[in-house]
Amino acid sequence: MKGGVLEWLPFEELPYHDSTWGLCTGVDGKIYIGACGEFLGGLSVFILSYDPDSEKLTYHAEVAPAIGEPAENGRATQSKIHYCMIGGADGLLYCATHASGAPLNHPIWRPWNSWDDEKLRFSGAHILTFNPTNDQIVDYGIGPRLEGSRAMALDEKRRKLYGITWPRNRVYVYYLDERRYLDLGRIGEINPQAIWLDKNGVVYTTDDYGFILRIDPDTHEITKLEAQCPHMPHRNGWHNVAYDVVTSPDGETFFGVSWSYDNFLWEFDPRKSGRDAMINHGCVWAAKGWNNDFELQLNNLRGLTLGADNKIYYVGRNGWDELKQQTLLRSDPVSGEQEILGTIDFPGRHDVHIATGVFDFYGNLYFAEAVVHPTSLYVYRPDSVTKDKKVFGWKDVKPWG
Repeated sequence: MKGGVLEWLPFEELPYHDSTWGLCTGVDGKIYIGACGEFLGGLSVFILSYDPDSEKLTYHAEVAPAIGEPAENGRATQSKIHYCMIGGADGLLYCATHASGAPLNHPIWRPWNSWDDEKLRFSGAHILTFNPTNDQIVDYGIGPRLEGSRAMALDEKRRKLYGITWPRNRVYVYYLDERRYLDLGRIGEINPQAIWLDKNGVVYTTDDYGFILRIDPDTHEITKLEAQCPHMPHRNGWHNVAYDVVTSPDGETFFGVSWSYDNFLWEFDPRKSGRDAMINHGCVWAAKGWNNDFELQLNNLRGLTLGADNKIYYVGRNGWDELKQQTLLRSDPVSGEQEILGTIDFPGRHDVHIATGVFDFYGNLYFAEAVVHPTSLYVYRPDSVTKDKKVFGWKDVKPWG
């Protein structure tokens, strides 16, 4: 692997868990993981951690029994924490569960087919905290009823969570101290996979066409901005919702990629107004002349994370050939230079999907895997990284999933 070493870290004690969506850096510097079981019925999400100092993986807690919904209860399972695992300055993890796991002995489950079936339907997304010091899970109860929580952000100053539900695509606020759930309404048909905060606690996400939506942290008023995530000129932006968002090195702007047919890297500057608030860094991953719409949607960029070199790292899947490998890429937002670092290629790991990415305080990068079991992490260790020096601190960690 160019510029470093790539390691594979499978979760061997969870052989049937097949996806990892929840991933975050804790205030203690450890990497926290939500291992999910969404393609085999009757599994619960499991919380793990990885210690960059000892390089040890720890299996902490099974979530479903701790929140009173054991995975074998016959309902759609609490099998998943999606982009809803966030570290807090108090050392806790703030999480919400997500829907997609089938009931035990059911090969498949869809929320629409069991919406009115009290025995089979998903009860709703539980809001919870996890304390790594004693493995204690505190269940705040169900926030969105009958739905999962697909993306979430934490405003620690105001003690609020902001989230997006699935399948109905509603924005919500959860008041932690009051244990109160507030539904702000539906924002479209296609779930954005990211909801994020600026330094002032203003909240952002996107609508179905990639237009930035701004949520006032005091009034909760939702405003559609003129800034739109970039797309090919012959499109109108449909399905161009935000997928991954990270802060810039100075913390003032946000780099993002979309869950769309076009692999553009973009930068949103909340200090600017109108269309000037969106900067297009160009299409950064596609074969020359490759315009197969369906394949582009399947192979959107993921795992966006900031490196110690102030460059943006992410993963793209080369769906245009029969190998369909994931490729680690790096972009310099200042010079515009883009590099291919290498493919994620390990024995027995075929048709891998990368779900998300984070850094540790030393600058190692972690990419979570989906749709293969046992699920696992891939750790990219840049040559410049050493345990003698921390290049990131808590202030650099994003407060969203």
